[in-house]
Amino acid sequence: MNAYFQNKYVLITGGSSGIGLALAKRLFARGASLNLLAQNMERLQNARAEVEKSRQATSQTLDIFSADVANLDSVSSAARQITTAGTPDIIFNCAGVARPGYVEELDLDIYHWTMDINYFGTVNVCKVFLPDFLKRGSGHFVNFSSIAGVVGLFGYTAYCGSKFAVRGFSDALRNEIKPKGVRVSIVYPPDTDTPQLAWEDQFKPFETRQISGVSKPLNADDVALAILSQVERGKYAILPGTDAKLMYFAATSLGNLIYPVLDMMVRSALKKKPKT
Repeated sequence: MNAYFQNKYVLITGGSSGIGLALAKRLFARGASLNLLAQNMERLQNARAEVEKSRQATSQTLDIFSADVANLDSVSSAARQITTAGTPDIIFNCAGVARPGYVEELDLDIYHWTMDINYFGTVNVCKVFLPDFLKRGSGHFVNFSSIAGVVGLFGYTAYCGSKFAVRGFSDALRNEIKPKGVRVSIVYPPDTDTPQLAWEDQFKPFETRQISGVSKPLNADDVALAILSQVERGKYAILPGTDAKLMYFAATSLGNLIYPVLDMMVRSALKKKPKT
């Protein structure tokens, strides 16, 4: 068992499914005590039953909280309950949504919904727990952006905007609080085989399917394992999988040369689109 996470007190938002749930199972198996936060209580109860199978010690705690990360009062209420047992050592801000579609067809409500959960959900959790982190002089926020927070992807204007925002917030947050003993990491996962990815698939434009179809989604457990390995090593930018590393390198190292590549991918997809 990896000793780094043993006896750590951890909060995972979006912990009822996907990467959040995969992280929970891995962390519980390594001796951490967990708080899983999501909106749907039934899914949380099912997640708790799954995670419980990985228990290593009777002293580990495993609690669930129904809360909306987009609502500051809801987050604050959950935080008051969580901190009765102590301030978390690590917070994984996994909660997120995506609704692809052509920009001219996406309703503005989708942009607000996506930003409220992905961006303000991350900000709300960080703001609520940050005073305790600063008072203690330690803590670790692990925020989740996406490869779509580094490269603007066809069909994902709402999602990309929110994940670019998470990236900017996390960069600035790191600069401010690292000297005070509080760590920040940011995760850039590629497509991962989760219920969220399966749900959003129905809305993908034709071009998006053609562009993303060249790579196979990663297994959520493999992504969780890669994240934990890099969190333990103190990495700031966490890139699970080869595709994520290549896209991040292309976007951050090639400068404006990335745009002709993206244009070429879109042109190729458009050639395959039925005329009707």
